[in-house]
Amino acid sequence: MQNPSSYSTAGKTNGMAITSLIAGILSWVLALILACLNWVIVPLFALATMGVGLMLYLCTAAIGCLSPLGWIVGAVTGYMAKNQIKQSGEGGEGIANAGFIMSLVGLGITILGVCIVGILAIAGTIHLPNPSS
Repeated sequence: MQNPSSYSTAGKTNGMAITSLIAGILSWVLALILACLNWVIVPLFALATMGVGLMLYLCTAAIGCLSPLGWIVGAVTGYMAKNQIKQSGEGGEGIANAGFIMSLVGLGITILGVCIVGILAIAGTIHLPNPSS
């Protein structure tokens, strides 16, 4: 049996890398569930209930902010994990890269979507709800 002090750190997976991957995966799962809910189920429910289902949309719209927050956490922890792995020699570089890239792609799609909605609203193609009315 080996002495515990003789183990190398290469066998240990960096905790930040695991956090990054989990945050990226959970954020994508939540985003996909909310996309199906908001684009398919809620409109059908709103039609079936003659508009009462729109309250469900308002409830799920607030939850939709969690995916970008998770992607921010995944990108930051992935970046930090990559730096820690370079310094300490721990394992998990692939996990850190996967979490970092997955989170950056999610953030990029979110930013692109917000820009497109903003451009369409400025151009007058879509009308955003006026909270004061």
